[in-house]
Amino acid sequence: MRRRTRLAVNTAGAVAVLALVGAAVLEFAPGDGGPRTPVAAQEHLQEQLPSTPARDFFSAFEVGDARRASLATDSPEAAAPAITRVKEGMAPARLRVVVADAEPPHGNEAELSAEVTWTLPDGTPLAYRVRVPVHRSGERWLLRWSPSLLHPELPEGGALVHRSTTGEGGLRARTGERLTPDLAPALRPALTQATGPLEGSTGWQIGLVDASDAQIGVLAEKPARSETMTTTLDPAAQRSAQAALASTGHPAALVALQPSTGEVLAIAQSPLAGPNLALVDHFEPGSTFKVVTAAAALTTGGLTASTPLPCPGEATIGTRTITNDGGFDLGTVPLRRAFAASCNTTFGKLAADLPATALQDAAARFGLGADYDVPGLTTNTGKVPPAESVPERVEAGIGQGRVQVTPFGMALLAATVANGSTPTPKLVRELETTGGGHPAPSPAVVTALRAMMADVVTSGTARALSAHGDVRGKTGTAQFGDGTGAHGWFVGYRGDVAFAVLVVGGGSSEPAVRITGEFLGGL
Repeated sequence: MRRRTRLAVNTAGAVAVLALVGAAVLEFAPGDGGPRTPVAAQEHLQEQLPSTPARDFFSAFEVGDARRASLATDSPEAAAPAITRVKEGMAPARLRVVVADAEPPHGNEAELSAEVTWTLPDGTPLAYRVRVPVHRSGERWLLRWSPSLLHPELPEGGALVHRSTTGEGGLRARTGERLTPDLAPALRPALTQATGPLEGSTGWQIGLVDASDAQIGVLAEKPARSETMTTTLDPAAQRSAQAALASTGHPAALVALQPSTGEVLAIAQSPLAGPNLALVDHFEPGSTFKVVTAAAALTTGGLTASTPLPCPGEATIGTRTITNDGGFDLGTVPLRRAFAASCNTTFGKLAADLPATALQDAAARFGLGADYDVPGLTTNTGKVPPAESVPERVEAGIGQGRVQVTPFGMALLAATVANGSTPTPKLVRELETTGGGHPAPSPAVVTALRAMMADVVTSGTARALSAHGDVRGKTGTAQFGDGTGAHGWFVGYRGDVAFAVLVVGGGSSEPAVRITGEFLGGL
């Protein structure tokens, strides 16, 4: 009887305990039909576990539930917008937070820590630790709100911001601006072959910003990688050259170099020009070659720029009869005057009296015939073979016969006069040019040529260029084929810009002089 009674009592007690537990666990919240821990039991658990609000806060922070996270703090009004701002700023990254076990509370205060890890889109982790102070508020534990719960250095109203950065790839002009497709389009294939594909990579930065979105620090970054190369092209010179050639009704080309460095400033062709006109195709240079003939005569003939020489309207030299343009006759004049007026008879006779290789040797001192490997350019400079017979030398002396040059080669010639020696041409600053290496003309020859080329503009065949400053150069009209057609040339320099202009079938040097003026006017 006693035993049965004790058993009944114990059973009743167990049922009572289960009933209490069931009341604590299975109570339904009104309206949602689901079980929810009653507030009294929840507060009881929080009273025993200071880490509970920390875990609630960071689990809600992970998924971006700012309101739920803020309710675990003692200042929901301040916490919610701060949480939202940080999560939005770090939107591309995944967040994981691990809360460390709490130290035993000291009265109503406790402190935990949490390891915060943002995994960035490329898989890079950004990890840091935060202090998590909690305190008892009535019967509950709450986080003591501070922006440092989100990051130790976060200011009030601030945020973490993930920014993608993009590295640039491609070619640049000497000024630093991107080489747009409309700038020197004819050069693009060879440039691309020389440089290979230039592509930039993306990167990222995690910035710390204040309430006004001003960046106040960088927490981490992976710099974007830029893969660029710099051409020597000058955008102003290139655009001016292209504009000067745009309306030309003939195939035409313009090459401009910087004499002091050899850097290519501009290479342009008219719409009717073939792909290789400026750099590879060979043409008779006409009277522009008188720069070489004069240099050879000054070097080997014992002449000076003031030496008097005959300039008849027509002369028979050996078996070759040549005339001046229009048959003009100057009589006997200084060499520099014959040069400025472009006396064919004078220069034919000078060449006839030179050794067979004199013109070839002199041409080499101005870059003609030199073999350059210029990354980004397929080039040729010219062909000046030895002239064994008098008729060959007469024709060569006035830029006819077997003498052949390219606009690129004649630009080198002009750059040599301006610089005193032939500069090594260059188009891509990061890539070295090989070749060349011929000896320079003597300083005395260079000085004489500079003065003679100045006379061409001030009192000779290119007076139309006198309005464009201190321009020095040489005109050329070069017959070709059966002699009824002629190319027009002007080669020269102004300051540290040397150039050559060719108008194929232009009939005379006048179109080349006009294009030169338009080019210089645009610089």
